[in-house]
Amino acid sequence: MLPTSRIGSSLLALVTGAAIFLGPLAPAAPAAPVTPTRAAAEGDTEPVFHAVSGGTRINVAGVVRSELTAASTMRVKTAPRQTGNKTAGVNLLHGLVKAEGVETSQKTTRKLGGGITVTSEAKLADVRLLNGAITVKAIVTTASATIDANGEVSRKGRTKLVGLRVADHHIPLVVPKNFGLEIPGVASIVLNRVRGQIGGDALIKSEATGIAVTLLEPRDGLSAGASIEVTPTKASILLPKPINGDPAFGFAYSSRVAVHAGDAVNVMSAPTGIVICPAGGTNGVELTNATTRARLPGVVDVQGLANTADAVVTNRLTDGKMIAHIGAVNLLGGAITLDAITATSRVIQKGDRRAKKRAHAEILGLVIGGNPIPVGVEPNTVIEIPGLVKVIINEQTRLPFPYNGRAVRALHVIALPGAPDDIAGIDIEIGVAAAWVNR
Repeated sequence: MLPTSRIGSSLLALVTGAAIFLGPLAPAAPAAPVTPTRAAAEGDTEPVFHAVSGGTRINVAGVVRSELTAASTMRVKTAPRQTGNKTAGVNLLHGLVKAEGVETSQKTTRKLGGGITVTSEAKLADVRLLNGAITVKAIVTTASATIDANGEVSRKGRTKLVGLRVADHHIPLVVPKNFGLEIPGVASIVLNRVRGQIGGDALIKSEATGIAVTLLEPRDGLSAGASIEVTPTKASILLPKPINGDPAFGFAYSSRVAVHAGDAVNVMSAPTGIVICPAGGTNGVELTNATTRARLPGVVDVQGLANTADAVVTNRLTDGKMIAHIGAVNLLGGAITLDAITATSRVIQKGDRRAKKRAHAEILGLVIGGNPIPVGVEPNTVIEIPGLVKVIINEQTRLPFPYNGRAVRALHVIALPGAPDDIAGIDIEIGVAAAWVNR
């Protein structure tokens, strides 16, 4: 189990976006302390810089079918700050969307003469859409928003597409903004899509998407009108909104794979299907990030990912619940298998009373090294596959001050000293959820 100081660092990273996902529930370096969002209600009018990006996203009838893959996000009030995420690849809906080398990042930078720019970026390599109807060797999409020393705002967005092919269409070497085309009977497409907004619910918003596809006919389990976005990015400058109560915090994700070599950490697969709880609650709507499958050949194969955030925040009650739902799991080529996981973390704060904190994991059909494991084993049970890995089942952690809550990993798989080279240093998390309020 990790030291509590490191677990605390991870919570900071996930909430503030001030560090890269680098350790189990933790980044390699600590981030700045989380400030209770209640401060916004005390007359804070400083702008907030928010950025988010992902490798891909699929929507059906306005409902997210597959949320941002390799998502990263940042929400800060100053510069310079940066965050990022990366994963080995994406394969959604049996090859409908495939890509390698997914990488996302955000940063804020100070301008000469005053002001701050917030930038959001997404990169993909070897992209195949619609089972090869659209291919591209590399995509880099960037969206940025700027406020200068005089309070004036501006935005930019662009995408660089390398080696792009769309059926029989001729595509310009430099693709103009919002370049539209169609594959008859299959899909309408917008390349280098750029959009924005000034005023309304933000000082300014800047959005850019490398490839936006709308299906003209049903296919691969998606209805006509479903949209597929590749490298969606957004950068915004916001004014803080008051929160009437104690802010809720939390996150849940399905899987994460890293390799530890000395003090270095190499992320093989970043958190999949991650969902983060908004500090002001979810307004009566359960937020869900669902993905059909996450796969790292020979290491992790996870199916049926659906992670949720549900939080109520009022002046009398804060009730936050994070859940990681997962279907069938196969780890390390079948050394560890299971049928389903539900990992839940919940925190309830009523006024000045002591917060109630609960975390647990339910695992069905777990088999480790050929041995079936009963349902309902004690928290933090450890089982070893000699010479390979140790497995911590239903790993529960009390979060350190100033975080008042609990975290749970349904499974935590760690390579043993002397493990074979192909898994040496490996660290796998399956079914992770955490929920907390600030003390």
